[in-house]
Amino acid sequence: MDRTLSEHEALDRIGALITSTAAVLRPHPRLEPLTLFTVPGRCQASDGGAGRIVVSRAYWLREVPARDNVHVARQVVDEWTRQGHTLVGTGGFESGHPNVSALSRPDGFVLALAWAEGDHLYLAATSPCVRPDRTPAP
Repeated sequence: MDRTLSEHEALDRIGALITSTAAVLRPHPRLEPLTLFTVPGRCQASDGGAGRIVVSRAYWLREVPARDNVHVARQVVDEWTRQGHTLVGTGGFESGHPNVSALSRPDGFVLALAWAEGDHLYLAATSPCVRPDRTPAP
């Protein structure tokens, strides 16, 4: 039986996923937390998540000129593929507004690179259902 990650362990994994991706990007971005993504969400019972939560984090990719957005998105696709993650969707490359999504392997975190108004990009990751830190391991 698989052990369910704790909230803290999931946040550590999110940090590793985001920083390992950002580390290979050129131009090298400065990561700026997006506070909108810091509140845990409840899992649905149908997801096997009764009493469990999902945690997310997102970071603006600062110091990336808008003209490099598509180039950066292609680097993200290459890096996630290299790491063995499964690409779920890509779009917006032709318009200069790239969006990329993937599932991390082997643990199923949702990964995203998203374009936002103002020609800015952000990287985000969301956990599968995890135990809140205040809940003991089974």
